[in-house]
Amino acid sequence: MHICVCVKQTPDSGSVYIDPISGQVDEERFVQVLNPADACALEAGVRIKEQWGGTLLALTLGPGDAEGALRAALAMGADTVARLWSSQASSWGPFTVASALAGYIRNEIAAPDLVVCGDSASDWAGGVVGPMLAEKLDLPQITGVTQLELIKDAGTVSLQVTRKLEGGYRELLEAQLPLLITVTSELNEPRYPSLPAHLAALRAGIPVCDATTLLSSGQQEEFDETLEMHIPRPRAKRIAAPDSRHSAFERIGEIISGGATGRQVHLVEGSPEVLARALLQFLQDKGFL
Repeated sequence: MHICVCVKQTPDSGSVYIDPISGQVDEERFVQVLNPADACALEAGVRIKEQWGGTLLALTLGPGDAEGALRAALAMGADTVARLWSSQASSWGPFTVASALAGYIRNEIAAPDLVVCGDSASDWAGGVVGPMLAEKLDLPQITGVTQLELIKDAGTVSLQVTRKLEGGYRELLEAQLPLLITVTSELNEPRYPSLPAHLAALRAGIPVCDATTLLSSGQQEEFDETLEMHIPRPRAKRIAAPDSRHSAFERIGEIISGGATGRQVHLVEGSPEVLARALLQFLQDKGFL
């Protein structure tokens, strides 16, 4: 079985800072990590390879620092890796990226059985490269996979998957290979590679291929353009307002409860002896005494 996993190195979401005045991203603060959804895609590919055999290729398009994602893939269990890049690739959009990835896969793997991608990256979250790659490779595709199981029956191999739909719904599908799937970060928990695997991945050589040579002559133009970037607005905090028709004593109870329906507030009035007996009774009822 020939498995190909497309990965991307993205900034850790906690390290991304957008200047509120200029609207520009401060790239010097970036901490580069393997995209979380791509890490789950790698884990899925490695599990299928371990269970049913085959080879796994991890592929990325990016500059030199993107090799960190490929070394993580080697440590997790990828057999081979490759990085695509050229000086013009920094301005490419998702359609051109998918064309370059498809060109390399066609050259290296004549007939891939399974191509796995993350459903979206944590930087732009476009979710376009996976479906476009399926179109370029002429493969059926299933997007938004949250669960999967490989099934062999009478010499045929198929995948039974659960995919995520809008509104919290789920869809159960079964498809035969070859196939391209995009997976979410809910699919699995990526493994922690061992120290020897990390050291071997650090020593491994990463082959680099000129991405421009993989594009077809009639390359399709990009249809997307970044117009503006800004930090998300914080969600408005809900402040529980007491009912003005209630007494002051009742309004204090509503403020203390904060509007939570599951929280019960019991106010006690009286002398210190009455308050002490009420507190003692409360502790006994709750089992503290």
